[in-house]
Amino acid sequence: MNRRKTTRVAARLYLIAGVAVIALLCNANAWAADPSTADPATTTTTTTTKHHHHMATTTTTTVVANTSEQQRLDALSGQVGNLQKQTDDTTSEVKKIEAAMTVAVPATAGAKPATIGEHVGLVEKDVSDIKKDLSDNLGISVHALVDAGYEHNFNQPINNINAIRVFDEDGFQLNQGNLHIERDGTVGFVTDLNFGQVANTISAATRYSNVAGVGNQWFDPTQYYLTYTAPIGSGISFQAGRFVTLLGAETINTYNNLNYNESKSIIFGFGIPFTHTGIRASYTFNDYVAFTGGLNNGWDDPATANNGGPNYEGELTVNNKDKTLSLALNGIWGPNLVGPTGLGKSDSNLGAVDPVATWKPSFIPNLTLQTEYLYASESGPVVNGHAATWQGLAQYLVYDINPSLESATRAEFFDDEDGARTGTAQTLWEITQTLSYKIPEVTGLLARLEYRHDNSSQNYFFNNNSLYTNGVFTGQHLWHGQDTLDANFIYAF
Repeated sequence: MNRRKTTRVAARLYLIAGVAVIALLCNANAWAADPSTADPATTTTTTTTKHHHHMATTTTTTVVANTSEQQRLDALSGQVGNLQKQTDDTTSEVKKIEAAMTVAVPATAGAKPATIGEHVGLVEKDVSDIKKDLSDNLGISVHALVDAGYEHNFNQPINNINAIRVFDEDGFQLNQGNLHIERDGTVGFVTDLNFGQVANTISAATRYSNVAGVGNQWFDPTQYYLTYTAPIGSGISFQAGRFVTLLGAETINTYNNLNYNESKSIIFGFGIPFTHTGIRASYTFNDYVAFTGGLNNGWDDPATANNGGPNYEGELTVNNKDKTLSLALNGIWGPNLVGPTGLGKSDSNLGAVDPVATWKPSFIPNLTLQTEYLYASESGPVVNGHAATWQGLAQYLVYDINPSLESATRAEFFDDEDGARTGTAQTLWEITQTLSYKIPEVTGLLARLEYRHDNSSQNYFFNNNSLYTNGVFTGQHLWHGQDTLDANFIYAF
């Protein structure tokens, strides 16, 4: 009996000890969940439930956002909403600008244009209507171009003069305005009227016909000649009047030939003539061979109207069927100076040969390679009583990156060994890189960016350093080279 009581007492003591241990553990959980040390955004609640014969403990954790955190979340949400609204507004404005720049005539006939695009579209339509009327009623086509921009010469030359350049100068400039009018048919004509730097240069270097040189001016009737197609074979095309030379890889810009580079080569400016006055005949034998021959009064500015006889010019063109490979062999020869007697019988004959080869390799699409070589000489007396010779070589590498963007690189050397063309016996070279971009929004609008470096074996290029002797201006300091950067817009139709 006493043993049983002892056992019961021991069991009760064990039970009491167990309850005490459980209570201590519950208190430890409560201390761990003390609000002063817990995450301010969470709340932990412990509930102890007493059942018959045992006790159960339940712990519940409730997440409650802190007031300051909720405010920050609300503010951030508002900022995101504002940003989205601003993005939507910007997208809407961009669409409005794009719509305003889209070239199109007003939707309603007779309505006034309300956007820039509608103004341009209406002008294009008016010009197109005039051209159509002239073409339909008179068979006359009218085209034009304007070339304007800004060029910076890093030498900063006095008077903005770019040495060995013919159509450009330092600063803002109107390079060229051109009006091209022609009539096709059995009997027709071609007229090219130029304005700006192009006209200024050509008028100073050439004669309109046989009359005296006209000097510097901002207008020049560069071409004006009659055409007649004789019904012989495939048709012999005759020209009579003033026309640009057959020589050269480059020519004076027209609406359908803007050349690869913005600036002109040294060969174009100093190695060959600009224009001639005379007659020509052209005949295409087949898909592979064509020939042009003519007689004229000589190079740009013959010394007299009677210079001892005509000059002879010719061009033989040979190409393959698809014209990916072609060779144009150009030449001219004839008297160009008055002899010592002054009777008009020339003692000097001037001749030049200027082959131009063009290759468009099929294995590199959109690539054009063109090479020009010039050799020219003039019998004496030209320089110090003796003859003169000059020659040049130009290489063009042209790549159409895409239908709108073209890269054109020109490398060239020019040897004026007697100084007959540039006024100084020297060897010149230049390299030019041009990027041309067709503005997609406006048909016929072209943007050009060009860098060019010129170099000479002599100190030949101007800069802004003046030379003085005893306080008197005696000239400019000259350098071996010059660098220019040119940005231009050309609009042609």
